Amino acid sequence: MIDRARMDLGSNIVGRIEKGGRTFEMLMDPDRAWNAKKYIREEINKRLKEGKTKSRLSVQDVIDDPGIPLELIFESFVVFEDLRRGKKATNGDMQAVFETTEGNVIGAHILLDGKIQWTQTQREEEKEKKLKQIINIISKNAVNPQTNKPHPPKRIKKAIEEASVKVDLMKNAEEQVDDVVKQIRAIIPIKMEQIEMAIKLPTSFTAKGYNIVAQYAQIKQEEWQSDGSWVAKISMPAGLQMELMDKLNKLTHGRVQTKLLKT
Repeated sequence: MIDRARMDLGSNIVGRIEKGGRTFEMLMDPDRAWNAKKYIREEINKRLKEGKTKSRLSVQDVIDDPGIPLELIFESFVVFEDLRRGKKATNGDMQAVFETTEGNVIGAHILLDGKIQWTQTQREEEKEKKLKQIINIISKNAVNPQTNKPHPPKRIKKAIEEASVKVDLMKNAEEQVDDVVKQIRAIIPIKMEQIEMAIKLPTSFTAKGYNIVAQYAQIKQEEWQSDGSWVAKISMPAGLQMELMDKLNKLTHGRVQTKLLKT
């Protein structure tokens, strides 16, 4: 199989990482790889919500986590330089770049930082899901500045198609909204309804609370008080205000203080 001019991948996909001027590829199961990437994203978001200073997973975290079964995700732990042509990576190259020749370690690097050639079905399903989420957020938070009325979801979707907006499959919908609005502004008149709010988090909840706020809002000004509490002025889409307040109230048991400054 390896001696053929072109390798038959079957139902598998290629995971690739380019590092140190070299390319490394491994064969992956598409569904298990997809689930692993979503699991990693969820773990990162969980760490952010918990206020951990280190939200990124390490290679060792991936190797040790039972929720990321590397032996099932990768068809084998053989590392290639050019998988389709059956050309294996040399031990010297692997050692120079990763300081190891262990395939599971290099596989973990690919899961964290590599490029994975998802199947067409996976891309289309995830794109449609993210697109619906983005459109929903925009329709609830944006208006036509000429009429001060919201755009219907169908109009927003059409503008996104006309602007040829590319949806990032691995980013949360909330992270992509601002960029999408900027791109469709050339197609339809649109502005996001923003609010400004002052917020104060009690000392014992500042770490976790800060990360929650940062996910929903732009922190325009902030100050740490002498008692250790955190005070900030934030700006955010009006439609996300209740969701943010719900999370902060649950975290602080109702002790968060807020004041609406501008709508």
